[in-house]
Amino acid sequence: MGDGTYATAAVWDTRYNAILDIGDPDRSELWLAPLVSMMMTRGCHTVLDLGCGTGHDVLALARQGFLAKGIDYAAVAIEEARRQARAANAAVAFRQGDIAQALPYDDGAFDAVVSNMVLHSFEDAPLRRIVAEVARCLQPGGLFLFHANSTEDAPQRLAVQPPERQCGPWSYVLAGGQTMHFFSRPYCEDLLAGWQDVAIDAVISHDNQGRPIKHA
Repeated sequence: MGDGTYATAAVWDTRYNAILDIGDPDRSELWLAPLVSMMMTRGCHTVLDLGCGTGHDVLALARQGFLAKGIDYAAVAIEEARRQARAANAAVAFRQGDIAQALPYDDGAFDAVVSNMVLHSFEDAPLRRIVAEVARCLQPGGLFLFHANSTEDAPQRLAVQPPERQCGPWSYVLAGGQTMHFFSRPYCEDLLAGWQDVAIDAVISHDNQGRPIKHA
């Protein structure tokens, strides 16, 4: 673990090596679509994808006219993201970096910051650092839009991937070293205290047979 509260880059490199060996299934436009609608309504242009993985959301944003950048802790993921960007001849910028530390971007650099299924990989202390850094990097009135695993998702996820240990309320270290933190509505309200116009919505994704597979 990096500082004992989230997984190291090596954990994520190992995971992405395994994912890429079988073919990356990350096509997360399902989660991105409602965020894009909100950003377009607000006239956003510059967007950061926080924890961008292999870059699918960043490339999708670029195709829709946004000036998009991505950052991820896993060098393996960033290398694949850059490869995909070159193949698509897309002018997007990817950086390898720890999003729980100071972000390598200027104050007010972005109209919006998005993060799909990433923030639940951190315990409370690094999460609060992340939220503060996002606030610094946003323009006044900018949007912070994210999906994270809900406490409703805990029984299913922990049955599939039993935890090695519990490290806080609704926070666990899973086999392989990943941290998993399930978000409740009160926790989100506390995490985002001081932000304006906070909206917290429950989202459920389903498989092809209509069965729920993810609560966020």
